[in-house]
Amino acid sequence: MKFYFIRHGQSNYNVKNLCNDDPKKRVYLTALGKKQAENARERLKNENIEVIYISELPRTKQTAHIINKSHKVPIKVDARINERKTGFEGRSCFEYKKAMEKDPFHKRANGGESFLDEKKRVLSFIKDLVKMNYNIIVVVAHEETVKIAAGYFRKLSDREIWEMKVENGQMMEFEI
Repeated sequence: MKFYFIRHGQSNYNVKNLCNDDPKKRVYLTALGKKQAENARERLKNENIEVIYISELPRTKQTAHIINKSHKVPIKVDARINERKTGFEGRSCFEYKKAMEKDPFHKRANGGESFLDEKKRVLSFIKDLVKMNYNIIVVVAHEETVKIAAGYFRKLSDREIWEMKVENGQMMEFEI
């Protein structure tokens, strides 16, 4: 079984460095984000993808639709791979990171989730995913979702997961 976890293409909020975890907000791919999704499509065009999973946020849907031009497979939404609820919706990511710096694993800012809350949610999705009867699955989600997947498949510590960087459009491949 092969998994491709992809961080969505660059969004207008990435450019503005704003937090977004609300699927109803108008957050969309930039021209660069669409190009990053096209690059992922090109890289995956010869793979026999059977299904694509996305979060509820529009930027993952846009990225998945571009990738899916080469495959025409079902796209399924799963809220467990949504962006972390930061408690800083529409506010600066710098402000959010500053609020989290003393305890990035446990702190819940402004009623949001902690990293460990998010990890538990994402791992629930991954554990269900590995039980499915597919050969090749694509997951288009968010930076921390991809990092948590890398941690799961590569047996990384929370600190190693936290310190990892995943750029927009970056793809990671895992096999079991």
